[in-house]
Amino acid sequence: MKINIKTITAFLLVYFLTAMSSYATKLPAYILQTIKTDLPKADIRFDGLVTLPDGTVYLPVLPSNPKRNPSGKVVSTYPANKKLSQLPDVVLFDSNFALLKVIKTKDGKLTVTDTKNIPFIVKTGLFPQDMLVPPGLIIPEDMQIMMGDLKIALQNSSVNEIFKGSAEIKQAKEDTKIIPVPYMAGKTLLVTTLDSKLINVIPTDSTVPKFTLKLDNLPKFVQPVCDDKYILVAAAGKTYIDVADVAQEVLAKKIDLSFQPTEIILNKDKDKAFVAVGDDQSVFLIDLKTMALQEKIKIKGYPKNIALSDDNKYLVYMDKNTGDIYTLALDGTYLNKYVYNASNVSKIAMKGNCIYLLSRTENELQVIDTEIKDIIYKQPLAQKPVDMQLIDNKLYILCASNELDVFRLDDYVLENQVRFPAQGFSKKLVHVPNTNILLITNVSDKRYFVYDYEKNIILQTVKTSVFINDLQLLNKRLK
Repeated sequence: MKINIKTITAFLLVYFLTAMSSYATKLPAYILQTIKTDLPKADIRFDGLVTLPDGTVYLPVLPSNPKRNPSGKVVSTYPANKKLSQLPDVVLFDSNFALLKVIKTKDGKLTVTDTKNIPFIVKTGLFPQDMLVPPGLIIPEDMQIMMGDLKIALQNSSVNEIFKGSAEIKQAKEDTKIIPVPYMAGKTLLVTTLDSKLINVIPTDSTVPKFTLKLDNLPKFVQPVCDDKYILVAAAGKTYIDVADVAQEVLAKKIDLSFQPTEIILNKDKDKAFVAVGDDQSVFLIDLKTMALQEKIKIKGYPKNIALSDDNKYLVYMDKNTGDIYTLALDGTYLNKYVYNASNVSKIAMKGNCIYLLSRTENELQVIDTEIKDIIYKQPLAQKPVDMQLIDNKLYILCASNELDVFRLDDYVLENQVRFPAQGFSKKLVHVPNTNILLITNVSDKRYFVYDYEKNIILQTVKTSVFINDLQLLNKRLK
């Protein structure tokens, strides 16, 4: 039997590169520096895909034989003698790392440049094995070895199903355009309801959705991350988190937790996410830079109403089965301490040694000292407190009875009680980053309020065409 050396070499190459790429999708620092210098507006996704504001997409190719001591210099391009800023079809760096530009054929199909234009050393490389390439991409036959175990989704596959949206949005007869207050201009609301699988995408200069995003089931949470480049979505009955790439309009990744995700919170640096699940005594830590599960943290009880302390040193939560309140140290020891037993808690906050609980049935704010493990203060509130924001040493507490109570933490004084002209039940407080603005929603009244908490005035009342169960804010417009 004749041994084909080229075939054996090819299979060995794929084996070693696949093993390597499963651990190292992150682009080398010298490549990142060159890209950021020559293409300062480029965005590099967690799986290595490079995109530009004009829609240009580059696929990274990991070298089979990386050269030592690289500087990140471009040594070859096609067409020849082009700068990276001129967006050539092929870019080869001094380490043998390469970028291939995704191009369109005359009939609109996605592919790369003709194989004869690609250096042989690039064809011996490998695409990152966890990368989501543009759906429907066609790779030339003699470059299939570069795929390894990577699969390409079809153009009409489920990876871009979420962005297909709904064509059944009926425009109201009355004018749906509004002039948003300056703080809200150019932004987008992501609105979910209690009974729909859709995410309503509502520009802040409109009262109706511009389009909708489709989910497999009712949403558990919708969370924009990474400067609104991605949206993390969990749906009822699913044991994973979908990562939606906003620019590419695809589901770029699934983060499998093996349990139904129910809640999510981000740390102050916005580079980590803590996720609670409904049926396991665990909290999952997600690294948002790599969009990967970093750690599964075993805890006491089944977590609900998770929150981070104002200094991000502790995670605090309630056991949904017993009402026990726990703290979890985030210093790497994960010391898990019981603090207090409470009931019917709707929201939790923590600052210093104190935990602040909203009791829906007692209609009060309860202040728990973590050292003595008991209530040290009670503040009566309006009926059914449901949400709370800690801002500048004050608690802004939203009550379902359409009242906002402002509680000072320095002297434990109820500073203000603001009534809102709404029907039904107020539901959620959303703090607009870097402003004095709170958005106040109502689950049974089709409108939200834009409230300035420094001036203590309602700046705007905005009617909507949908009931708002949850609302997230994107600092940009979609489409």
